[in-house]
Amino acid sequence: MMRRKTLTACAVAFVALLAGTDANAQATPKARSGMLVTTAWLADHARDRDLVLLHVGRRAQYDSAHIAGSRHVTLAEISAPNTPGALSLQMPDSARLREWAESNGIGDRTRVIVVPHDDTLQAATRVFITLAYMGAFDRTSLLDGGFKTWRAEGRAVTADAAPAPAPAKFTLRLKPEIIATVDQVEVATRDAGAAIVDARLQRFYEGNGGGYPRAGHIPTAVNIPLNTVSTADGKLRTPAELRKLFLDAGVKHGKPVVTYCHIGQQATLLWFAASLLGYDARMFDGSFQEWSRTERLPVVGPVVK
Repeated sequence: MMRRKTLTACAVAFVALLAGTDANAQATPKARSGMLVTTAWLADHARDRDLVLLHVGRRAQYDSAHIAGSRHVTLAEISAPNTPGALSLQMPDSARLREWAESNGIGDRTRVIVVPHDDTLQAATRVFITLAYMGAFDRTSLLDGGFKTWRAEGRAVTADAAPAPAPAKFTLRLKPEIIATVDQVEVATRDAGAAIVDARLQRFYEGNGGGYPRAGHIPTAVNIPLNTVSTADGKLRTPAELRKLFLDAGVKHGKPVVTYCHIGQQATLLWFAASLLGYDARMFDGSFQEWSRTERLPVVGPVVK
């Protein structure tokens, strides 16, 4: 009973937030700076004292070649233990997050650059949102084009292991407001002032596969597939192109945005794009896996053509 009351209180707070932002629904949000850095910027700053590079990809990819000094990261390191019946890929407890950060030399003054190995960006943006949740949003950036662009430009790479990290102390300043709960998403389905964005491919949005256990999508959700926000070379589309994608999907300027996908990985890429554009964005960590298995919640789909 106590848990239900707590969740309800969170949902009520979310309603108040939506009401406060609705008046500005037509205002053009200001794009957020610092979330992306170029390969040229990194080349100029690679030797900065407080810089940590996190290479996101398979271990074999990292071992074959990476930017000198970068550290290999897996999503398992920054996720709650995957136990039977539990939701996949969920934010872990504070102790696990702090230990992970400090073991990689990430402290309170560290500038972190997240480096996707290739054009599959959603794992890298999952690392990014985790750092943002930990309180390091303003000192974390994604390398635009990632390792793929770095290497294509003929910049130096290595297969050598990164040196042992310097001792670091990371002070957690958790930002739970960027993670939406299932109760908050349920509230958002009944409020025209919010935009729910499904990041999955169109066929899953329409209910053609991908059921957890029910196929379809969350009521009122619009679909902006993750493969539409980046290019084949692993770069984010321009702000103008991204803004058009959101507007064409019905996500007006100033609307708070909640993104979701299958299990909370692809949704981080749409959260990243929305945040970059200046939207007030949240990511539903439980995503469709949690929504579809919660029997009291409705599902739209499949679409019959």
